[in-house]
Amino acid sequence: MNYKIMNDTTTICNPQIKSTHEEFETEFITVKNSNTQKDTDNKQIKLLSLFSGCGGLDLGLLGGFNFKNRKFDKNNFEIVFSNDFDKAATKVYDANYNYFKHNITEKDIAEIKHDEVPDFDFLVGGFPCQPFSNAGLRKGISDSRGTLFENAIEMFKISIEKGRKPIGFMFENVRGIMSSKMPDGTTVPDEIVKRMELLGYNTNYKLIKASNYGVPSNRYRLFIVGFRKELGYFDFNLMDKVVKEYKIPNVKNNPYDLYLGSVLCDIPENAPQKNDYWKYSPAGQKMVESIGICEDGKEALTKFRKKEPLLKISQTITKGHSWKNMPYKDMTPRFKRIWNDPKKYRSPNFYRRFALGEINGTITASAQPENCGITHPFEHRRFTIREIARIQSFPDDFKFPYTTIANAYKVIGNAVPPVLAWVFAKSVEKFLEQKNK
Repeated sequence: MNYKIMNDTTTICNPQIKSTHEEFETEFITVKNSNTQKDTDNKQIKLLSLFSGCGGLDLGLLGGFNFKNRKFDKNNFEIVFSNDFDKAATKVYDANYNYFKHNITEKDIAEIKHDEVPDFDFLVGGFPCQPFSNAGLRKGISDSRGTLFENAIEMFKISIEKGRKPIGFMFENVRGIMSSKMPDGTTVPDEIVKRMELLGYNTNYKLIKASNYGVPSNRYRLFIVGFRKELGYFDFNLMDKVVKEYKIPNVKNNPYDLYLGSVLCDIPENAPQKNDYWKYSPAGQKMVESIGICEDGKEALTKFRKKEPLLKISQTITKGHSWKNMPYKDMTPRFKRIWNDPKKYRSPNFYRRFALGEINGTITASAQPENCGITHPFEHRRFTIREIARIQSFPDDFKFPYTTIANAYKVIGNAVPPVLAWVFAKSVEKFLEQKNK
């Protein structure tokens, strides 16, 4: 495969997957005899959403929401079926019926009967990422959740066998999946490409940095996208064109709205879960307090509301903190070893505390301060539920009911940022419009 580096992203274009004639006949025989309908006209695209989580991806694909005084119009998609097994996620999804207009099916994907799934045009799925995540144990396919993508592909095969060949699909996951391998040594993304190419879908993938597409977080996700052979390969550059056309804030142009100060400065007083936060353990709290707060606080937030330039706000506005700001005497033996030999340990930046003039890092499902930018810049606590929802680009009226507060952080951390999903949806619409000309 040829790797092309493009501005904080890696694009794998037109992967060349070799397969035997026998493999092709076995996997593709039902495809070539199916009734391929022209589904690329300007009608509503019917979405099958699997591993839907709390609905971040679905919300972005549907559109029709506001984020930080910016309207993200409805897209040309409708969800005909959504599914997740996690009760904490489905609780949130169903609490936001005003956005989704349907209830999610709470069931193990392996137990979904074929006749439960209606006809669909496009499949999306964020199969569980913990087996591949750097924040998890990285068990990959040895984790029982690591091969759930096969269930999603099976849904595709069943639709084709019924004579209904979908337009395409999008699978998303963490970037750790790029180094996770099948038993034969093939990476999981390349295995998905292989299987979907055999089913008759041009498939490619791209590692995407969310802050390039309107999300106030330097979060990376891998998008694997495929379309029917006659439609060609998806052009990921269309996402950049959408950003430019709709003047969406991004790292290169107008990043101001992505800075943490912009995220925190104007949260409405009546926003749900505005003050709900998960307390640290005593050891974690001690560590955070020892690291100390960033130099700029509430006064700086007032200036962010006025959109004053960063350097006019403060000379230290971009100066974040981490474990390296601790007094040496307060460090644990582990951190002292790292401090004494940073080259050996590759200078890890644990307990990152982002400053108001920075774009926040990834909010993980575990929300642990050691490996995640979850600590407030000038208050000794985790971000509140509403604050991390904003960092993930959820609208302020999106509700996150929870049984345990840790579950609220988990479902938000697992979610695809809605604004990123909206940009992708618009780029799909553009891609199909081009094919109809």
